[in-house]
Amino acid sequence: MTSRAVFLVLLFLLFAAATLSFPAPPVFDRYHSPAEIESFLKNLARGQAQVTEIVPIAVSAGGKPLSLLYIGPEAGKPRKRLPAVLVAANLEGTAPLASEAALFLARLILKKPECRRDKGWYVLALGNPDAAANFFARPLLADARNERPHNDDMDDREDEDGPEDLDGNGIITAMRVKDPEGEWVSLEGEPRLMKKAEAAKGEKGVYKLYSEGLDNDNDGRINEDGRGGVNVGINFPHLFRFFSAEGGRWAGSESASLGLMRFVTLHPEIAMTVTFGASNFCLVPPKGGRKGEADFSKIKIPQQIGAFMGVDTDKTYTMDEIMEIARGVAPPGFEFSESMVAGFLGLGQAVNPLPEDLKYFKVLSDQYKEFLKKGKLDAPRLETPDARDGSFELWSYYHLGVPAFSMDFWTLPEVKKEEKAAPGITPEQLEAMSNEEFVALGEEKITALLKSSGAPEDFKAAMVIDALKGGMMDTKKMAEMMRRMPKPKDSSGGDENERAMLAFSDKELGGRGFIPWKAFRHPTLGEVEIGGFVPFAENTPPAAMIENLLQGQVPWVLELADKLPRLRIAKVTSEALGGGVFRLKAWVENAGYLPFPTAMGDRNKRPAPAVITLEGGELAMIDGLKRTALKEIGGGQTRRLDWIIRGHGGQKVRMALAHRSGWDDGKTIILGESK
Repeated sequence: MTSRAVFLVLLFLLFAAATLSFPAPPVFDRYHSPAEIESFLKNLARGQAQVTEIVPIAVSAGGKPLSLLYIGPEAGKPRKRLPAVLVAANLEGTAPLASEAALFLARLILKKPECRRDKGWYVLALGNPDAAANFFARPLLADARNERPHNDDMDDREDEDGPEDLDGNGIITAMRVKDPEGEWVSLEGEPRLMKKAEAAKGEKGVYKLYSEGLDNDNDGRINEDGRGGVNVGINFPHLFRFFSAEGGRWAGSESASLGLMRFVTLHPEIAMTVTFGASNFCLVPPKGGRKGEADFSKIKIPQQIGAFMGVDTDKTYTMDEIMEIARGVAPPGFEFSESMVAGFLGLGQAVNPLPEDLKYFKVLSDQYKEFLKKGKLDAPRLETPDARDGSFELWSYYHLGVPAFSMDFWTLPEVKKEEKAAPGITPEQLEAMSNEEFVALGEEKITALLKSSGAPEDFKAAMVIDALKGGMMDTKKMAEMMRRMPKPKDSSGGDENERAMLAFSDKELGGRGFIPWKAFRHPTLGEVEIGGFVPFAENTPPAAMIENLLQGQVPWVLELADKLPRLRIAKVTSEALGGGVFRLKAWVENAGYLPFPTAMGDRNKRPAPAVITLEGGELAMIDGLKRTALKEIGGGQTRRLDWIIRGHGGQKVRMALAHRSGWDDGKTIILGESK
């Protein structure tokens, strides 16, 4: 064999080995199983070892690995100095599209070196592999719980009464059975759908509803103790619900949630989190209106704090009164807010987003809507669900003090409703009206508008008119209220989501999203009908839609990352005061859009402040410190710091700015000179 032939054979073998070792990245024309996702991430890391690494963080209750993929210039380094963005996907395990979005993002970052040149990315493509496996199993069942055995019905057995595929179609749906004590009726005009009977309308229940299955433990209940477990996605500390059906025994009870929290805590370079799942803070800013545990109208001040403030600790105070007292005892120039005082007094956890943060969320939401419009993905769709109590996105925002966002990528298209003559006013139109123009509509039209907007029944048109005339309300505030009000239910009592799902199934899925009701002889219930919506159909679009949805939305994450706070020393000067004494001044700039930290982070004192240090020979500090903490600086803002030191002309002083999530910077200045 000639040397050229040997060379060609070797080249072929090397190519074949490479092909076997590093398969092509996934094509987004189908959904990928937990094993495929894990394999893809590991192969990606092996194929791009210079800029990637796999970071194992846990093993699920079912024995499946959870791994983060790091992408960035500090791959392989145990301690990272550059800021990083953490993306956590499909923590509830019931959103297959979220995992595909994470894989798409990883591929996108590797294709765009400029996205990782000065920052790192941590991508958790699948946070609940136990639950995610249900999408690829038969019978098909949507269940967010992991594989930890759990005694749901508190008898002497675990996981003994789960659903069964009684009709043999490979799908777990519902059973309805006629019963004198039934609470459900078929929807008028659409007998496939069900609704709760409304006694006030003279309706009497006909059916009882069950999930498809048997009473395996003969306790009179059906499917009350299925396999698992805990929903990892709601097993985080903020607003964690004890004694819930799937939340777990305590926050962080699961290796997956605990492993993720431990990782975040040990990696202060994480400067932003983005959750891929069901909620969407990019589209709809986090909602407030939640009542906390503390009553801010009757606050008792602890004795130790009361002694310092010089107040009677047997009395109760309003928050306004406490703020006034605090201003009297605070050092000159000290800035504080109600949330900071509430935290200082131990008045309980914050439960609503702070107004200062909502300003940023609102601006970015408007920008995101324009982004969707460019990608032609702005068609009307159902509202995204609110973030659930105990979710990772709420924990990120309320506990970590970093910008926290979430994305859902798809909800069902809105069902087009027949045009109605009244009131015909959108929030945008209302916002553009003057108070006088709105009042001129008259009580009848305003009443119709309030009703169509879902306003409470006791919110009358006359009250609104008086509030507008008295200056207590304006059309802009009313428009914002309209946007936040839940949409009124269909007058027939039907569920809007179910109507949308049925319409989408009929039009786009050829009816495959709904199993028609069919008679079945049940061993204990007798004659029943089995049917209903197919699991996952409500939140998981057909595979043919994946690529377009991801191409038009995932790149927004890169734009969010570009808005990170970026601290730098913009300018330093030194001024000789005589006798070897110098005044140093430094202007520190946040060149990014987002503040450092968020207002919630300022309240919680997280993350740790940036630190400016002075070094250079024998420096004697007269005023100021060699290590100065920089606790907050808004986006696009600049802060000045001053020092008075003793040195000598021509002496070099090194000024260093260090922070794990805001980029490091430094300047050298010669005393007596400016820079």
